Amino acid sequence: MTGYAFVLASGRLERLQAVGNIASIAAASEIPVAVFATMDGLEAFDTDRVESLNFEMGPVAEAMVTSDDVEVPLFTESLARAKELGPISLYACELSMDALDKEIDEYADLFDDVLGVSGFLKRADDKQVVFV
Repeated sequence: MTGYAFVLASGRLERLQAVGNIASIAAASEIPVAVFATMDGLEAFDTDRVESLNFEMGPVAEAMVTSDDVEVPLFTESLARAKELGPISLYACELSMDALDKEIDEYADLFDDVLGVSGFLKRADDKQVVFV
């Protein structure tokens, strides 16, 4: 195994934040990471949603975005920083985009490519796959 491949299918902010944190720490540690955003996980990267913080969230995530005491970067910021620090690739799911008739420019400018499942699996064949 050489790294981790996250399949991010959830739009819940707690899960998005966790992937952002874990992926950025792994990349900063020179552990290769691939993130495949699909289903609601991809929709969480929609630029309007990111700007408005319009996410489904529980108490921990709500505290992260509303607390004046603790400043926690949003998952998009963590992933952008990870791309500066180490080996990480982000992929948008082609099927999800097709289902919603959306283009890649409607999402946060983080993605390296738009792939189908088989394309992602080829890139993840040497990694531990984690479904989130």
